[in-house]
Amino acid sequence: MPARSMTLSALALAAWACADLLHAQEATRLFVAPTARSLRPGDGFAGTTEIVLPFCEVGLTKRLSVLGGATPVEGGIAGVMPKLQLYSGRRLQAAVGVAQLFGSGYSGGIGFGVLTLGSPDFGVTVGYGYGYGELADSVGPPSLVFAGIDKALGRHVRLIGESYFGGQGLGMPDRTLMAGLRFSSHRFWADVGVVAPFYETGSGGLAPLLTLGFSF
Repeated sequence: MPARSMTLSALALAAWACADLLHAQEATRLFVAPTARSLRPGDGFAGTTEIVLPFCEVGLTKRLSVLGGATPVEGGIAGVMPKLQLYSGRRLQAAVGVAQLFGSGYSGGIGFGVLTLGSPDFGVTVGYGYGYGELADSVGPPSLVFAGIDKALGRHVRLIGESYFGGQGLGMPDRTLMAGLRFSSHRFWADVGVVAPFYETGSGGLAPLLTLGFSF
């Protein structure tokens, strides 16, 4: 009996550790925008959005992580996004970073700062970004504000909302709204949602959003 109890306890601890790992990694990003939460060293995740946009993020230190991705569309675009967490409190985190793009007509990027308020179960994220280089050569302001929420509805489901305001100088609509759910099981997860762009001439049509990935 003692051996059986120890085995069950070990299995329970392993399951808790795996759930905690997924919980921490899922909470570091919304659909697209980062939160101010940080990955642990060596932890990470990889996935693909709409099949054509694979990406991967890895925690290098307790406060520094790097995300990279690429897509064959528009002649091929690659990007890298280091994020540095400046402050980590019980209810507040703050981070800065830069999303640097590489590709024909897409050299440049967006520098950003982001705050996340709340707990791993429910958080509110707000951030500000400013474009530079060839990415910011469109007509309109190169700055944008983004905001979002993420709420755990259980161990395997998370509600996510995300919005962008401004950024016309980066080729974005006036406003963009995203909403949906994140489903997770063991080390695998899927984001299922919709995107609603709004333009000066009126609202755009709804588009599906699908991301598949795994944590490690």
